[in-house]
Amino acid sequence: MPLLLGVLAAVLVGVSDTLGRSTTRRANAVSHVATAMAIGIVIAVVASLVLGSQWRWDDMINGGLSGLLVAGGLGVMYRGMAESSAAVVSPIAAVFAALIPLVWDIISGLRPGQQVSIGCAVAITSLALTTFNPDLGDRVKPGVLYGIVAGLLFGAGVIFVADTAEASGAWPAVAQRVIGFVLMASVARRQKLPVFLPGNLRSLGLLSGLFGTLGMVSWVVGAQKGDLGTVSVAGSMFPAVVAVLSATFDDDQLRWWQGIGIFGAIAGMALIALA
Repeated sequence: MPLLLGVLAAVLVGVSDTLGRSTTRRANAVSHVATAMAIGIVIAVVASLVLGSQWRWDDMINGGLSGLLVAGGLGVMYRGMAESSAAVVSPIAAVFAALIPLVWDIISGLRPGQQVSIGCAVAITSLALTTFNPDLGDRVKPGVLYGIVAGLLFGAGVIFVADTAEASGAWPAVAQRVIGFVLMASVARRQKLPVFLPGNLRSLGLLSGLFGTLGMVSWVVGAQKGDLGTVSVAGSMFPAVVAVLSATFDDDQLRWWQGIGIFGAIAGMALIALA
């Protein structure tokens, strides 16, 4: 079940990022993240009530700290996508978002079995192939920097929100979304930007927030029920989802090596699941 929740998180976050990529091409990243976080508060509260989650102050504090990091990571990632390319930023951010919780698990004393370790290695390596594009020229370097920063923020944010009691359920995700919205709204005001996306893009931002929040809830609950490292590796497969959706709906070309990367990500998840 935890691994399936991680895979579900990857699908939902992939849909969210595809929508976010569309809006940030026509608006600014700060307004998009603020809009997504605002609807995310409502979705996370509903999920908490449905799951019968318990309010625990220490876990809510962890969720709030995660919100600062994740909101910052989203802002950096979407800005990087606008200035460079999703093909550079997204997989690098995903690799760090997967590696940091995995390393944290190892530091904390968890020793994954050999098959799980091989599955994680195959899946993470395959990420680089899913969105690699050799035609990006001088946009590669800034994209790499944006991707590393976003990935570090995501990875640390996931550790905080996942290091919560199973009884808390989705409440930490509520705190994450509340603090994330406050942070992005403050940045928007300081930069004299609109807090919310304009009317013609707002529906896309809200949909992105819906899918992104459900993805994070799946990620959190999966990590609460299982080990953080493998769930995070599964959840970090979202660039493969973005690649498939972009090729299907956004006229992006799905190249042969991307197909190998997607197959490799699936194979890595299968190795972990069968361990």
